[in-house]
Amino acid sequence: MYARTHEILNYKVYLTYRGRLRVRKTRIKHHEPNPSLLKKYIVEARHRWIKGRREEAARLVGRTLHYVGDSTIISPSKDEELHDRMERECSRMDPRHVIGDLNLFKPVGKRETLRVLLESLEEGPALSALEAVKRTLSTSFSIISSTLSPPTAPERFRELGGRCCEYFRERRRLILLLSLLLTILPFIALIFLSLELRPAIAFASLIPTIIPSMVAGVSAAILYRSRDMNTALYSARRVYGMLPWIIVGGVISGLITFGMGYMAIAISPTPEIIMTIIAYLRLFNTSEWKEIKDEIDWFTWR
Repeated sequence: MYARTHEILNYKVYLTYRGRLRVRKTRIKHHEPNPSLLKKYIVEARHRWIKGRREEAARLVGRTLHYVGDSTIISPSKDEELHDRMERECSRMDPRHVIGDLNLFKPVGKRETLRVLLESLEEGPALSALEAVKRTLSTSFSIISSTLSPPTAPERFRELGGRCCEYFRERRRLILLLSLLLTILPFIALIFLSLELRPAIAFASLIPTIIPSMVAGVSAAILYRSRDMNTALYSARRVYGMLPWIIVGGVISGLITFGMGYMAIAISPTPEIIMTIIAYLRLFNTSEWKEIKDEIDWFTWR
């Protein structure tokens, strides 16, 4: 986020000595950037690129590469003189005289792209201005060539996606059953708990279970009815992403209702948890899915 000075800012929540929550703006470190934040920038840039929002995507990539370049130079808080000297030396270099010595790598997919980013950040400050420029150029080429590449999945990934879709089609009945159970069971528990408590309190007690179950259930229904690879893979990815949260939500809701003294309702998330485990073992435990699951939102699959 930009302030009037165009510095990139972040927001932090803190607790005052009076026990009140406050939010303050903090400047994000340039020379020691947060890898998780830069990963989010890259993934979000790719999403916007796929949606046709090219300028926004390019802006996010540029912001990330700004951090990448700064990370190759020592922070002024550690050695201001060395920092200033290296920046002056870097500014005098012509990239055209360096590019011939680079080993350029064009990653394919999210995993490879983020690995290039993290490896560059993990190397820390360069020992010389020349090394800093070389690493910045190499990393920039890799990230730009992947993040701003055509959205259509390459043939190797499309083959894996096709096998996953065929695997899902062979298990359509299981997917339909998963959809129905994950959609209906939380509301059955809600009805029974509402007989004992006010509906608002009952809903609040079961909301950790209801939300992930509903998202997974609806996504499973879309997967069941899907006729194209793009819809099937994106729906499957949403189901897969919700499975851990269904278990966590079921445990939390169970503990809440158990604490209220409703033992029978406390164990009501058990069928959902069992169904979640079965879904993982029967649907998402293949080598093809494990290889492709992190690449789905990096491409379109038409």
